[in-house]
Amino acid sequence: MTTEPDLLISFTSGDPATVDDLAGDLDDFLIEYTPAAQIQRLPEDPLSQVQGAALAIVLGRTVVTEFANGIAAWLARRQDARIVLRRTTSGGELREVTLPGRPGTRAEQVATDFFTD
Repeated sequence: MTTEPDLLISFTSGDPATVDDLAGDLDDFLIEYTPAAQIQRLPEDPLSQVQGAALAIVLGRTVVTEFANGIAAWLARRQDARIVLRRTTSGGELREVTLPGRPGTRAEQVATDFFTD
């Protein structure tokens, strides 16, 4: 990834193997759902041997809604997951929101609103 990520996604709990599986599943899903996004898996602990329990994402302005829809779609099918979205606004403010896996359009709306400065 050549530029700073627009967004970091991590998982709130679970054993390292489960979190690694969730990160891999979300990574694969988002690559198919939003191919224009650049996604890289990062270990939350640099000393960890796990491939990556966090995702660093670079989004173009045109794919934000599509990406938010993808997050909501993935959470609807992975009710065992709970993710944290983190980003810095254009004004330098750190924003963070936690989304639990569950069906419904609320996750989609929260994810979409998260990208509004």
